Amino acid sequence: MNYEQALSIIRNKSFIDSSTSFAIAKLCTSLLRNKELESNGRDLVIRIQDIWELVAPQTHEMWNDITEAAGLYPYVKPERLSSSSLLRYEYHKSPHLNNVYLHEEQQKISMNLLEKRSVVVSAPTSFGKSLLIEEIVASNIYKQIVIIQPTLALIDETRKKLLKYKREYKIIVSTSQYPDIDKGNIFIFTGERTVEYSKFIGVDFFIIDEFYKLSVERDDDRAVVLNQAFYKLLKMTNRFYLLGPMIKNIPVAFKEQFDLLWFPTEFATVAVDEINHETRGSLKAAEKKALKTQNLLDLLVQLQEPTLIYCSAPLKATKLCNDFVEYLNEDVYNPIELPNFDNKEIIEWIEENLNNEWLLIEALQKGIGFHHGAIPRHLGSALVDAFNQGNIKWLFCTSTLIEGVNTSAKNVVLFDKEKGRKPIDFFDYKNIAGRSGRMNNYFIGNVYRFEKPPIQTDLFIDLPLYDQKNAPIEFLFSIDTKDINNDGLAKLSEYQNHPPDILETIRKNSSINVNGQIEIINEIENNLQKYHYLLNWSSNPTYEQLLAVIDLCWHFLLKPKENRAEIRSAKHLTFMTSRYTQVKSLPILIKIIVDDPYWVKIIPDYKTRLNTLTFFTLNITRHWFDHKLPKWICVISDLQEYVFKKHGIDFGNYTLYARTLEHNFLPGNLSSLKEYDIPVSAIQKLTNILNPNDSIEELINILSILPNSMLTQFGLLPYEINKIKSAF
Repeated sequence: MNYEQALSIIRNKSFIDSSTSFAIAKLCTSLLRNKELESNGRDLVIRIQDIWELVAPQTHEMWNDITEAAGLYPYVKPERLSSSSLLRYEYHKSPHLNNVYLHEEQQKISMNLLEKRSVVVSAPTSFGKSLLIEEIVASNIYKQIVIIQPTLALIDETRKKLLKYKREYKIIVSTSQYPDIDKGNIFIFTGERTVEYSKFIGVDFFIIDEFYKLSVERDDDRAVVLNQAFYKLLKMTNRFYLLGPMIKNIPVAFKEQFDLLWFPTEFATVAVDEINHETRGSLKAAEKKALKTQNLLDLLVQLQEPTLIYCSAPLKATKLCNDFVEYLNEDVYNPIELPNFDNKEIIEWIEENLNNEWLLIEALQKGIGFHHGAIPRHLGSALVDAFNQGNIKWLFCTSTLIEGVNTSAKNVVLFDKEKGRKPIDFFDYKNIAGRSGRMNNYFIGNVYRFEKPPIQTDLFIDLPLYDQKNAPIEFLFSIDTKDINNDGLAKLSEYQNHPPDILETIRKNSSINVNGQIEIINEIENNLQKYHYLLNWSSNPTYEQLLAVIDLCWHFLLKPKENRAEIRSAKHLTFMTSRYTQVKSLPILIKIIVDDPYWVKIIPDYKTRLNTLTFFTLNITRHWFDHKLPKWICVISDLQEYVFKKHGIDFGNYTLYARTLEHNFLPGNLSSLKEYDIPVSAIQKLTNILNPNDSIEELINILSILPNSMLTQFGLLPYEINKIKSAF
């Protein structure tokens, strides 16, 4: 018997008699002894776990021993182990996490981390890399820990997971929070927040999740600021844990500088079956697209376990979700028996705060959802929770979810071959596929592929600190002169003619397009009188002044291929920003746009217009108003201040306006409560009893003791109350 034959027998999901079981076990043992084939042996062991009840009972003890031999200790049944095997089993028990057993390779990494050695791990999604973060925290061997997560959703997920350690650590997620001087602190930030934070009292250890995002070769907009954060933390400590999937290698100079353990592994805890659903035949593009969509819908009704459907872009995910809802509504189709999905509280919030006819409402009633970057953050986390709890069975998503949070999905459907406008590469492909299956939830994950897989390639992480010849100029501007090598100095030499004070001003915002900032300074200098009138303002700008600021950003800071979230021009963004600051309300803004005669003429059908423009408004709110535009406005504020000061004339200050926009018009520290997954709608209802001048900790203390009855009296919905009660 060979591996393929054994695989076929197991996949058949029929009873496996003792002789067949012994034959597969013999093969499995042989494979596990071969370094080049042991992954096949482990794969068979995992698949046997999936059909455990179909395997001859008299061979269960044998298979339990083989599971232990494969290093899959989380799957071992200790009551069936011999005394020697039981000793090895207990050796793999986490010393700091209750009733948690580490698999063989987790244990190796854990030992090194607990011995205070730096570790860089490349391992599959199902490996369980994140569990070791909690073990480090539970061990209490470090007092000041920084955890960098790639998304705000993962920050909140990590915060909730570590809440159980709040007696030992203060958990800090906002840059306005101060560390506790009497106990440990865990700072859970994005790269940008790590760079901005100025209140560290020291760092003993740091963690970067998804560290492959340090690679500037992957053309990720966040790579520069993440490298700046990495550099900042390396200045404070040489102890770290970097984790990510499918990394072939890291720079030799980086390995040599630190006594680190480089640990690449293919050790997986779930098996994956890939099923090809490519649309075949010589069809026209429109016909192929229609057939592909129809095949998807036909497939989805057959998948009865939690399913993620990967789509290239938010609009695509939203449209396919709507297509599936309509598909289930068709009279000619005999619908599957849908259970009662308990999404009432989410729906109630959507009806009150967005629109009572938005397509997500009907979708949720059928156990369908969509998740992408345009969704309000708290709503996105609620949808993920509903998916993990079984109240959403089919979730249409983009890379925001695939890279952003942990889910329990049996099936992943790769519908598109793009990520935004760019083709997904092999790394993206494997990262998405790796979301199928989940240790201790689903032994086998299914990947349904609608496009050809990309050509297999290896990912080498380029670190700009060590490869300065290819380092972005924005990164070189942000590091100390003594850390710049000859290649870096050569790149910086073209900026030596600029006055030091200009370079210092630009360095304040060094993650933003450096050449663009220089061009803006020149533009203001060359048109001083015009721009002094337009840029010398504080508090709230006129429409003309706001347009001048956004126009400078649009022409000098925006990269050619940068995501614009359907904004067409500087005037378009100014118009939307002006409307938003006038009404100060997302639901009102949606209603205004939906009822606008311009859009009524372009999209006459109300339902189509509502769904299209709700997505459009949510998208620009998350993309522009919540972060990017306030950041840009602050950059222009610094640049105009530099130029006007130089000429001895009055200058403006846009800080208050930018902060107000970014904080959704919430006063003082109240906006920081958004970091705890609390909706803006809930915070607004409580402004009469919350003091905006209180610290975040004081606000948390007040909210954590408010009884549900009082929250109800203030008009909070059950959804909002549950968000508050689960936050702390």
